[in-house]
Amino acid sequence: MPKNVIFYARYSTDRQDEQSIETQIELGRALAAERGWNLVEIYEDRAVSGTKLKSRPGIQQVLRRIRQRDVDILLCVSVDRISRDMEHSSGILKQLRHYRVELWTVQAKAPVADIELGLRSIISHDMIEQTRYRTREGMKTTVRKGKAAGGIAYGYRIKLEYDAKGDRVPGMREINEEEAEIVRWIYQQYALGRSPKELAVDLNNRMPPVPGPKGAKWRDTAIRGHRDRGAGILNNETYIGRIVYNRRRFDKNPETESREARLNDRSEWVVGEAPELRIVDDELWTRVKRRQMEVEASFSQTTTNRLNRAHRPQYVLSGLLECAHCAGPYAVMAKDRYGCTNRQKKLPIDHLGNIVCTNSKTIARQELEQRVLDAIPDNLLSTEQITTIQDRVNKQMAASRKAGERSKDKLEAGLREATRKQEAIANQITERLLAGQPKIDAFDRMLDELQKQCEAMRQELDHVSARKKAAFKPFTLNPSMCNLMTKALTMAVRAGNSECDAVKEQFNIVRELVQKVVIAPSPDGKSADLTIHGRLASILASMKAFHEHSKAMRADFVDDYAQRLKDGELKGQKAKLDFVARFRSVLAEEEADWKRLQVSVVAGAGFEPAAFRL
Repeated sequence: MPKNVIFYARYSTDRQDEQSIETQIELGRALAAERGWNLVEIYEDRAVSGTKLKSRPGIQQVLRRIRQRDVDILLCVSVDRISRDMEHSSGILKQLRHYRVELWTVQAKAPVADIELGLRSIISHDMIEQTRYRTREGMKTTVRKGKAAGGIAYGYRIKLEYDAKGDRVPGMREINEEEAEIVRWIYQQYALGRSPKELAVDLNNRMPPVPGPKGAKWRDTAIRGHRDRGAGILNNETYIGRIVYNRRRFDKNPETESREARLNDRSEWVVGEAPELRIVDDELWTRVKRRQMEVEASFSQTTTNRLNRAHRPQYVLSGLLECAHCAGPYAVMAKDRYGCTNRQKKLPIDHLGNIVCTNSKTIARQELEQRVLDAIPDNLLSTEQITTIQDRVNKQMAASRKAGERSKDKLEAGLREATRKQEAIANQITERLLAGQPKIDAFDRMLDELQKQCEAMRQELDHVSARKKAAFKPFTLNPSMCNLMTKALTMAVRAGNSECDAVKEQFNIVRELVQKVVIAPSPDGKSADLTIHGRLASILASMKAFHEHSKAMRADFVDDYAQRLKDGELKGQKAKLDFVARFRSVLAEEEADWKRLQVSVVAGAGFEPAAFRL
């Protein structure tokens, strides 16, 4: 019976030839035909780096397919098409082994062994690091010569200059006079006291409009930027004839696979002099820097800045408010009132036809908070609901405890595998040294990483063993305390004490219930309409639905009772009382169903209606 094969192809960047995918596929088809395999599916990733995993849809489809257990072989042209990351390569190989899928390459026309994949991924990783190093050092040399090493900043354009061979010299820039005039105007106006927001509005309102950086609309953030990072129009030192490189480095977050910027020490910066690129004189630059420090000093004296640094919401609904017209954020404006940020900044909105948001409605912070808090039911959690939630949590804790016990075997197996890899790499290092071959730094890094993994697994094994010995303590909740905490928070906010740190610590009680609050002008324009999204909306919707349902049931009961009396079916007091008791029993069952629904919503499951209007 022929083996089922899936083929994976990838190329790294959009600057590579897309035909390479087709070439890889043809090579894969040829090998499958030669071996008599059944090629069932082809997956591909175009212009995606092999150092990523989560953001490659093709390789994710491959991993999902092998879990179906209908594939015998995963085929690719070479191992580096699968991954160029040591950790990812190891993880993919583990999954292939678990589902009994062999990894083959067209290049070797043979299955890939564990040690081969590990060594090849080490070499690929080392090659990438060497390429990054050479690229950074080349850029540093370029900057020291007074040339640009990055993109084209606003105010400049590429200078066409050629060497003796007729090739264009990279990194050459010259001043774009039209844009340079805008840069000088921004510096002059800011030094005179105008804010970046005012300048952005002025530039966007000019006729004809002045295109911003990269042709986009002007925003205050593009002008203000970040002084420490050298970002933004007001902080670009190229405007005074200095090119600064290596101010920041970008590290990949292993969890999100996104790049995160971090400031380098000033001693690592590389500065090149380019007096021909000067747009702003030293006197104007100094005035702008002096005003920036004055503005920063004034903000550092407020509690707002301190709270922002603490990453704690300043108010109970901070960051949860949205404009109904432009979908932009609502934030505190003057006089402790919330208003649309996009309208306040007078920013043109693309999906509104490049006009400024028309939602001019503001609402007092205390009124907004009170209306939302008033919507929380007094008895959000009853004794029966708490019992149900406790049971769910305790079952999950018990299941987690059992899973921890099962993980002990996996940890021990993983520790043995990591130790085996350490020995294999150590043997490779020894063989290379004895053969007089150069040392590979990536081997040392791999050994260090494996040692960290071993230590982490040993700690986890100790933790699992300690947890197994510890007595199981059931999780308990006091419904009265939960409801009292909610009421106390509501009273504190109403009394204007929500800025107290002790009150802020309880904000999550409300923020767990509210996903967002959308604010719109009421039809008469005199007040604001609020629409709540999230769990609170679900609870209120279920309460309203049950209220309407029970109201209808009572009306039907009255009509039915009157009709039965008229028809003479209810004779005697006992018959009447029995009929009322049956109705109350049915109503109680309906109410019990609603309570189960409410518990489901509070616990984070169940239906999730879109919104609830206050």
